[in-house]
Amino acid sequence: MKLKVCFVFLMALSLLSCDSPQESTSRETSSSSVIELRFGHDMHEKSAHHLAAIRFAELVAQKTQGSVLIKVFANQSLGSDLEMIDAAQNGKLDIILPPTAKLSFIIPEMQMFDLPFIFPNRQIAYKILDGSVGNRLLQKTKPYNLIGLAFWESGFKQLTSNFPIEKAADFSGKRFRIMQSPVLRDQFQLWGADAIVINFSATYDALKNKIADGQENPLTSIIGKKFYQVQSHLTLSDHGYLAQLLAISSQSFSKLDDQLQQVIIEAAKEATEYQRQVSTQQHHELLTSLQQEPIQINEMDKRTRLELIKMSDHLIEKYRMTFGSSLVEDLLQQRSNVLPPPKENLIIALDADMQGNSAFSGLAIRRGIELAIDEINQQGGLLDKQLSLVVRDNSMIPAKGLDNLATFIRHPNLIGVFCGISSPVAVAELKFIHDNQILFLNPWAAATPIVDNGYQPNFVFRVSLRDEFAGRVLLQEALKISNKIGLLLVNNPWGRSSHKAITEQLAKQDLQTLKTEWFDWGEESFSQQIAAFKQKEVEVIIYVGNPVEGAKLVHDLAKSDTPPPIISHWGITGSEFPKMASPSLDKIDLRVLQTFSFINNSRAQANQLAKRYHQRYFTQNDLQIVAPVGTAHAYDLTHLLALAVKQANSHHMNDIRVAMESIKHFNGVVKNYAPPFTPQRHDALNSQDVIFAHYKNGQLIPLPSNQK
Repeated sequence: MKLKVCFVFLMALSLLSCDSPQESTSRETSSSSVIELRFGHDMHEKSAHHLAAIRFAELVAQKTQGSVLIKVFANQSLGSDLEMIDAAQNGKLDIILPPTAKLSFIIPEMQMFDLPFIFPNRQIAYKILDGSVGNRLLQKTKPYNLIGLAFWESGFKQLTSNFPIEKAADFSGKRFRIMQSPVLRDQFQLWGADAIVINFSATYDALKNKIADGQENPLTSIIGKKFYQVQSHLTLSDHGYLAQLLAISSQSFSKLDDQLQQVIIEAAKEATEYQRQVSTQQHHELLTSLQQEPIQINEMDKRTRLELIKMSDHLIEKYRMTFGSSLVEDLLQQRSNVLPPPKENLIIALDADMQGNSAFSGLAIRRGIELAIDEINQQGGLLDKQLSLVVRDNSMIPAKGLDNLATFIRHPNLIGVFCGISSPVAVAELKFIHDNQILFLNPWAAATPIVDNGYQPNFVFRVSLRDEFAGRVLLQEALKISNKIGLLLVNNPWGRSSHKAITEQLAKQDLQTLKTEWFDWGEESFSQQIAAFKQKEVEVIIYVGNPVEGAKLVHDLAKSDTPPPIISHWGITGSEFPKMASPSLDKIDLRVLQTFSFINNSRAQANQLAKRYHQRYFTQNDLQIVAPVGTAHAYDLTHLLALAVKQANSHHMNDIRVAMESIKHFNGVVKNYAPPFTPQRHDALNSQDVIFAHYKNGQLIPLPSNQK
């Protein structure tokens, strides 16, 4: 194979040219029978990258019977990575293979792979790169005139330095060369070192001249650039993973017919498998060859590794919004599929919308549980065991929720499952929950039948507001404006539960709505409903629905000269609703039901929780806390679960259920629960716990008369 490194296919040599990077690169011969493509990358000729590039070219030539020929240029001979990316975007270079970090300036999500310790081993890395996470990232290249084909690798990064690394403190004050990446900068800063951005081609001289004390790279780069000549120590750390994106210029790809495009895609997949095999083989060979060089090689000890993992553990949260919360959750779920929590730990599970339109609701619940778990584990855990959280996305689809429950109950130490915002999912799960005696903890979903479900014994406990109470306070707030009320309700169990609660309250006051309108998920326009309200002279609308439809309602209402106010259930708050509803939101009097806010909250527990939230999730102020209701409810409910486990002195969910009903008191973030539950009452909140808030500059702020 090495004999093939210099030239891919001798039969095509006469057709290949060494055009400059500025010239057009996708072109046909005068006979219009052969298409030539150029492939530039930054690695040396003996690297797995180059060998796989040659294999890729051979496969394309074979599959097209020589009608598409690829010439490979190594060692940045066509320019730096950034220059080659730019050339490919502009159609002046056909195929590129940059490190994913080098693409972060146009596709910030690519930095995900720079996170330290994100992949425990190659097998897990491949599953994630070839799965939904990798596919979603490949799709993100299209708006930038690139077609992502596959992820190749340089492999796991190791550390070279001019000093020994025996403990985490050894990084303090040292200078490490990095490629351009905010994530890598933060990684070394969290470890106590300074990060210096230096071009790969200039790194050898920087190390030689002591401009940098160390650097990180896979072994193929360390040997290829002979860093061992100017560094005294090599620490085998496997702390980071260096992926490369194999991509073709959109312009070059579009010039190929459908059949040739499919050949490129298939050849890329085959070459990827080959590249990874060679990369793994070379890692072992390179390590053996390095042992002959004048550099001291040590494997990072487990204690130091655990220290560094702990120091950088929450870095993913700092970049969650940069990467996109949905993508982060996809990554975390894929990791948990192949890397389950320790078997000895007690497990809390979360089944919620983590990737769909209400993903912020799931994120808020996750964070409330995590903050409580941190405190419980710091205090020794429960039953002499640590707690772990397992999270799976249901995207508000009942079938996915049921699949998640079936996965959760395989954990022998499961002590409870939290649900998300979606009442229809929770209602659909009730039979499975009670058939399998799963302790079901509800920090948000409001449908009354979730708790009043008819099952005895009842395994559902809720720290949230049931629709019976929500309907009452929504009506009270609407009546402050007018008794000419219209109802706009989602046509599902949540909407029907709300309808029942509101109409019953109206009947008690000898009132009735002027008009009730229903809508389905995915409703595209509310013009008909708005027209019906206008015909009936409705002066205030009570809305029960989710954010996507809520934003469309706001946009349609804003077209009116005098739009009626909206009194909304809290379903819109578990998302990026302000962004979706902007700029129309500024024209609407929208009041949203809430049970909690960190804003101007005088409760000591709330202030303490906010402080821990900012430390863990890198937020700067209380306005940046997403969907605070979900966090506060989940935090209190997790601590109530912990109290019940201690009281039961058991991790069996039926024992915990009995103990939940007999907790006497808990001084929580939302309120002082005394008691939170009884054998007859599994709802911890009531209508007295409600406040209303409105959106101001995209932030949900309690109305002055409702601040707690």
